[in-house]
Amino acid sequence: MGTIGSSLPSTTTNSLSNTSSGSSGSSSSTSNPTGIFTGTSAYSQDFQNVINRAVAIASLPITLLTNQQTTLTNQSNELSTIDSKFTALQTAIQGIAEAMSGSSYQATISDPKSVSASLSDGVAEGVYSINVENAGSYATSLSTNAWDSTAGPSGNPSTYALKIGTQSYSFTPSDNSAATVASTINSQYGNMVNATAVNVGSVARPEYKISLQSTSLGDTPLDIQNSLGTSLQTQQQPPGEEASYEVDNSGVTVQSTSSTVTIATGLSIDMLANSSGPVDVTVTRSTSALNTALSTFADAYNAAATELDNQHGQSAGSLQGQSILNSLSQALASISTYSSSDSIGYLKNLGLELGKNGQLTYTATDLMSIDFGNSSGVDTFLGSATGGGFLKAATDTMTSLEDPTTGLIKTSETDLQSQISNLGTTITDKQNKVSDLQLQLQNQMAQADASIASMEQQYSYLSSMFAAMQTADQMYANG
Repeated sequence: MGTIGSSLPSTTTNSLSNTSSGSSGSSSSTSNPTGIFTGTSAYSQDFQNVINRAVAIASLPITLLTNQQTTLTNQSNELSTIDSKFTALQTAIQGIAEAMSGSSYQATISDPKSVSASLSDGVAEGVYSINVENAGSYATSLSTNAWDSTAGPSGNPSTYALKIGTQSYSFTPSDNSAATVASTINSQYGNMVNATAVNVGSVARPEYKISLQSTSLGDTPLDIQNSLGTSLQTQQQPPGEEASYEVDNSGVTVQSTSSTVTIATGLSIDMLANSSGPVDVTVTRSTSALNTALSTFADAYNAAATELDNQHGQSAGSLQGQSILNSLSQALASISTYSSSDSIGYLKNLGLELGKNGQLTYTATDLMSIDFGNSSGVDTFLGSATGGGFLKAATDTMTSLEDPTTGLIKTSETDLQSQISNLGTTITDKQNKVSDLQLQLQNQMAQADASIASMEQQYSYLSSMFAAMQTADQMYANG
């Protein structure tokens, strides 16, 4: 019987053994969702170690995926920070464009009673002149008699014909009142004529007529005819006249049906009255607006360059070694090293100098000096976002990075978020599989532990019986 004792531990070595006789059928092992296996045999800890090892091995891919997800999350966060810096740079470039737009220009007029000026993008500094020979006038007509607002014989509103020059337009108002007829004309033909119901009588005895005025300068006959073809309007005198003007003493008189004319790119003139001679319009640009814009641009550029530099070296950020850094650095270089063949040539001549450390230094006095002596050259060098020059080159570069659909930064951010999301789904799936494996192993080990515990109880019972028999035999031999 000594061989049994050598193959199984005695009850004194197993503090978890159930040594109560007759309880072998109820011995059990348990498991719980935390992964801690609780058994009653001497091998319960061994079973727990088996479970732990199997779960650890099965969890290795999850650990790798989680580390990868953490790396991608850090890269996404850093790319988001870079994105904010480049967005600020894009805004600063737009600020330069705004400083070069019509809103930053102003016009000084030698005779403001004769003309006024409106400035828009593309205007250039300079002195322009216009001689308003005739400011023109609009054709008008007025109802010959008090307006007849009675309904036709059928009781329905009448159908009228609106005559504008040689053209005729038919319309039917909801009723025949002067106010409704005028309102109908304005809603349907307001781009050609303005109609107004006017009271030429008194408050006590109103007498309404309809006044028509052409929207274009010139002698344009205006009339309203009833369904019988009878004219209801009388053309007012004097007749309308087209405007006429001369630009920059060219000797050429230009006729216009509009009081507003464009005499240069971005410069529109409203002719208010006849002038006694050429009226000078002096267009200048504010240097202060451009100065502020260039200073803001330098700060935004340096912030973006610094953020990229932080991704290099011994203490590099999470994007170290990523190809996008090289693309972004090249984009910044293309902006800061822009040059042209015009009189300005380089950003340095506007006060923006690129240092060896990759940072821009802005000197406001350099801009003021060159803008005072060669403002037209500054305008040409900077250009516009769509018309060429530095602004178009810089705008196109930033669009290639920040466009919501095709921009390098935006698409890279989207790609990282997609990878992070896909990894999260994979990790969750594998975690579920590991949890299923753990539960399966716990159930299997619980069954094995219960079987061994039962055998241990039987062994303990038989050992007690043999011990009792040996004691009895010893007592019998001694007696």
